Amino acid sequence: MKVDHLNIGIIHSLVGKNDGVSIVIDQTVNALMENLHVGLGNIFFLAAHTSPRFNAVTDDVFWHKSSVHKTIISNYNEDSEMDLEELDELINTNALYAKDVIKEWVEKNEIDLIMAHNTSHPYNFITAVGLGYYYEELNKKNVIWPKLLVWWHDSYWEREIFKHPNKTIKKYIKYLPGTYVDGIVFINQTQIKMGREVFNKFNDDKTAHFFNKRAIIIPNTSSIHWDWESYDWTKLEPIYPPQDNYNDDFLEDIGFFDAIKKEGYSIEDTVILLQHTRIVPRKKIEIALNFAYELEQRFKKDGLNKCVVLIVSGHSGDEQVSYKKNLFQHYHMKKVDNPNSSVVLIFGEGVVLSHRDIIVDKKYYKFSEIPDIIAAHNGLATYFSEIEGFGNNLLEVMASGLPAAINRYPVYKTDIENIGFKLPYIDDCILNEEVIEKSYQLLTDIEYRNATIKHNLEILYRKLGHQIIADKLKPLIVDMFTRIIK
Repeated sequence: MKVDHLNIGIIHSLVGKNDGVSIVIDQTVNALMENLHVGLGNIFFLAAHTSPRFNAVTDDVFWHKSSVHKTIISNYNEDSEMDLEELDELINTNALYAKDVIKEWVEKNEIDLIMAHNTSHPYNFITAVGLGYYYEELNKKNVIWPKLLVWWHDSYWEREIFKHPNKTIKKYIKYLPGTYVDGIVFINQTQIKMGREVFNKFNDDKTAHFFNKRAIIIPNTSSIHWDWESYDWTKLEPIYPPQDNYNDDFLEDIGFFDAIKKEGYSIEDTVILLQHTRIVPRKKIEIALNFAYELEQRFKKDGLNKCVVLIVSGHSGDEQVSYKKNLFQHYHMKKVDNPNSSVVLIFGEGVVLSHRDIIVDKKYYKFSEIPDIIAAHNGLATYFSEIEGFGNNLLEVMASGLPAAINRYPVYKTDIENIGFKLPYIDDCILNEEVIEKSYQLLTDIEYRNATIKHNLEILYRKLGHQIIADKLKPLIVDMFTRIIK
């Protein structure tokens, strides 16, 4: 069966932005077009917010940070202060509206296949329930079209804060993501077990057959956007992606030069660390700050005075709004405890978007291009996450020729470590001497740095390229359209 004739609809809160799900959506669209020959005119988007793109419909009901979703999240658990009947009415009213929006979108665009992203996560509660209502309505009419494929990036099963839902939430949680789906894409091995538990919890009699035929793992992937293979890796000079003069002002615009000048340093005597993630608690950015201070001391051990700058490129406000404030407090305490140190913390979110733009003479830089800039300055990425669904941003920095120091989070151990990347690491978010020494070597030994970068690029190209998406997705789609699960 060919799939290039299908009209494919993609649903998520955000499309074309900087979050991990948006990155996967764009990777999937590229795989559909380039490898499965689906035309761009056959791909439709339904979201709360999108970057400018063809065939997109937006509605705030799908916004994961709307007042409705904030109310649901703050009253999710058994200690809810809201009247549960009012909560029930809030969910039902908005889900019915979402259902109608989805229905109109499907019918207008004659969609054959819906790909719904992260409807297993409570932050997309109304989307998930609205989608469930829509499919219940179709099932009552014995309509089996369009097919529904859900992409399980994260879920209430994977977060401790969602382990104790109240009775109103329990009434609707069967729709996250629902057992009526035609297929599920997971992003790591451990989620398959969770998916089975979800199906079993709701007494679905198709569990065994479904998970044999309709559940697959598609890991996060990354393309390499520069011709790294054409470089002479034996030369003792730093190797990094070609630079674009649009980005020449990035460091200036985030206040980098003013900050290091205040500390009494030039860029030649500055080490740049990049935290290329959103500013959320599970990214453990405070560990990256501690790492910066220990790295500074390692340079001093060899008689080298360096200013160490930690740049955070992602946005704040998701999951826990106060986390950025907490980081500032942590940084202030570190400065008080280390008065002779020169560590600088810079947040770049004020000039970083999902795309390049100039608004009223202010320049905005593309999130995915920031690692290229830091690689050109022989920097190092920090990725000390406590938990990740896979590791989109980790792959992104390695694709830019930027080495990374990491915490071996659970999914890294089960799904990534055996692939063979060379990364300085810690366990349990506890810094150790070895990660400092290996990171120091990456920053001071060009031969070792280039060899490590080249090795990681080779692994990334062979084992986690975008072709994986098409190779795994097509058989699942074909099975969804040609076989009935009994």
